[in-house]
Amino acid sequence: MQSARLPKIFHPGFLLVFLLTAPVLAEPVEAEKIDAIRIEQVTSGLPGGESGKTLSVRQVLWIDGESRRLRLEQYTPEKDKVLDTVFLLHCGKEKETSIFTLPGGGKKYREHSGDLNENQRNRRIHELEQLRILRAYSARERKLAMKKLGLREGGKRNVKLEWKESADHLGFSCRRLTVIENDTVIIDAVLTATLPGKLAETSGSYFEMYRRLGVFSEEVLDKIRGIKGIPLKAKLTVITDLPRYTISVDTRQLKNEKTPTALFELPEGAEKIVDVPTFSTCPICGTRGETEKMGRVFTENGVVYVNSERCARKLQKKLKGPGANSGTRRP
Repeated sequence: MQSARLPKIFHPGFLLVFLLTAPVLAEPVEAEKIDAIRIEQVTSGLPGGESGKTLSVRQVLWIDGESRRLRLEQYTPEKDKVLDTVFLLHCGKEKETSIFTLPGGGKKYREHSGDLNENQRNRRIHELEQLRILRAYSARERKLAMKKLGLREGGKRNVKLEWKESADHLGFSCRRLTVIENDTVIIDAVLTATLPGKLAETSGSYFEMYRRLGVFSEEVLDKIRGIKGIPLKAKLTVITDLPRYTISVDTRQLKNEKTPTALFELPEGAEKIVDVPTFSTCPICGTRGETEKMGRVFTENGVVYVNSERCARKLQKKLKGPGANSGTRRP
């Protein structure tokens, strides 16, 4: 793989007032609760460690399938009782997705809203740029490089899906799903085949939420559309315009539990952290956008940021061949 409505939460000060003014009170109203899936897992292979090392962390997830919301608590590497970050994911009706990040699980948060599949748009632009650069290679070098990078001529993607039998896990009957894109295994997962009660109703939302995170190509998303089940053991290869990486997920506990709705919302009094983004203008269509969200094309004069795959193709046609800078930048 960066959003919310703020419910009123009972403040302890109110309780003190009530105790001072009334000798007998009715039983307090319990916070509203809903059925949610709770998953405890260990995820390994995450980028972000020192000196390029990957991280292994304990994570606890709650999924509200009906409202398409998710809460993920990520704990500190090697200190699995110390909360590092809380992520809240809210999925809109269409592609709109909001991600809230709360460092340390506190009351300060960052928000990323929009269609996170723009990550895959930028990936396609990046792959077109790689193919353009590879035109300067010898036929043998180009063939080897394309195989290593998982590329096809014209940016085509061939996706295959396979189902196999699997042993039970955590007391749940399971089946094994493998999704392969251009000879690269993108998903290798042991999924629950059946789940009792509310778990079964919510399990279909798991992969639907993955659709919103921009970690899989449209071709892969088409293949996994409608798949139900919770991955209990999985390896996922994430490919964007950044270096690819593979994470491993090992679920330790899966259950349904009554969960306060407030768990999926920002805490009362939360304060937004406002980061000032940099902006660039696409030379093809003139659109001005946040630089980090735009596609990149390498030219003799450096990196040019473009608004879309269409703009990237138009710009690349104007380039007679790899520029001086891009010619030395191997994919």
